[in-house]
Amino acid sequence: MAAEPAAGSASPVRGQGLEDKARRASFRLPAWVGNTALASIAFLAYAMTVGFVGLVLLLIYYQQLGDTATLAGVLSAVFVGLLAAAGFAVWYFVLARESQRTAERETERQTDRLMEEIAAHRRTYVELQRARDAAEAANLAKSRYIIGISHEIRTPLNAISGYAQLLERDGAEFAADAVRVIRRSATHLTDLVDGLVDVSRIENGSVRIARERVNLIDLIDQIVDMFRIQAAARGIQFEHNRPGNLPTWVYTDQKRLRQILINLISNAIKYTPSGSAALNVKWRDPVAEFEVQDTGVGIEEANLERIFEPFTRIRTVRDQPGVGLGLTLTRMMVDVMGGQLTVESQPGAGSSFRVKMFFSEAPPKSESTSLALDRRHFPGAGRSILVIDDDPVHLDLTRDLLAPMGFGLDFAATGEAGLEAFGQRRPDLVIMDVAMPGMDGWQAARAIRDDYGDEVPILMVSANVHDFQRTRRPDDPHDDYLLKPYEIDVLLDRIGVLLDLDGVPVPEGP
Repeated sequence: MAAEPAAGSASPVRGQGLEDKARRASFRLPAWVGNTALASIAFLAYAMTVGFVGLVLLLIYYQQLGDTATLAGVLSAVFVGLLAAAGFAVWYFVLARESQRTAERETERQTDRLMEEIAAHRRTYVELQRARDAAEAANLAKSRYIIGISHEIRTPLNAISGYAQLLERDGAEFAADAVRVIRRSATHLTDLVDGLVDVSRIENGSVRIARERVNLIDLIDQIVDMFRIQAAARGIQFEHNRPGNLPTWVYTDQKRLRQILINLISNAIKYTPSGSAALNVKWRDPVAEFEVQDTGVGIEEANLERIFEPFTRIRTVRDQPGVGLGLTLTRMMVDVMGGQLTVESQPGAGSSFRVKMFFSEAPPKSESTSLALDRRHFPGAGRSILVIDDDPVHLDLTRDLLAPMGFGLDFAATGEAGLEAFGQRRPDLVIMDVAMPGMDGWQAARAIRDDYGDEVPILMVSANVHDFQRTRRPDDPHDDYLLKPYEIDVLLDRIGVLLDLDGVPVPEGP
């Protein structure tokens, strides 16, 4: 049995068939040229036949010495008959020859079409094989991903559930540890979900990069302090170097820059059983270079590109947690932010990841900015907030957070109840959940805009990131949005901006 063609074998077969077909086609004459040639050949054959017959009869005539007149008549009659017979014979021969040639050309044409059909079937077979292999690889990757993501989710959930049960039994004894672990676990879950969403956003081109004033020095210090503890727990050293001319304030996307550095440093510590890891920062205005080095297990050259593939993990160190998305997301975010990520590694000697990004310096932040956010409560006199959310837990959370700050609070569990509450007492701010039974948040917000105008700001809150992936349109009813789960400081900051509370003197409270 012949072996199946390889992935690239269909193309040469098809190319050779088309080449032969083109070569044969190049010798074919137009139809009118063929007809003219056929007539010429028939005429020439007929003339030669007539000449031969005439010559034979003429020889017979001259060899006969008898009654030449009678012989001439007979030979003339024979000549005329032979002329007709010769014409028929010659034309029949020429037509038979042309029919043979036509049949041969048709056979060649059908053969060419059959070869092209065979080549097309071969290409289809090869593509089907590729699609099957890709589907099997994707299914295997999905299985590995589900297993890994299940582990990543269950681990922090177990910590949250365990400490919650301890708090129920004896809250005073474990309160401090419980709060710390629950917050850290919740942050881990949030980062995991955000990472998956960011991959989806980047792949479909809907990711948006924020331009924020970021204290670069504080951001780096926070990351360094966090990983020094983690490195010490693993028994390795963590070093950090940065130049004295590194700007304090820059414009960038703080969340994604933080995630890039955390992913790289976390991997450096994770895959360094012994030795050291380091974060070195260099600055050449306006380019910042972040270099993450380690003396760990290193990466083989054949795997330097594989490590950036989704759900791919190089098993150089056993029992390391993760789902294989960190480096994939890191490279995607660096590319989207206009930076460059390179890697150098030597097995057994360690790795070095370098990220280069353009930063524009920002002016120092005024100390009076967000003054109200640093106090225990805002200037709440005369300020009221309407909170519309169908989840009573979120309503209680908002009450516990904002009530001590002096705000007048009204609550509604549906969009219809929110419209009624708005009409009874117009608030200074509306915090609106998107997903609600009946009238959802978008419908309720548009109804408020249609009935009462746009004087009252609306802050939309949603756990569905797809609600805010599109670009904001002029007819959108909201002024700002937050994604659940949100940081309390971020919520207070949005409230301060929407109510124009930044810099407003706050009375001293207890």
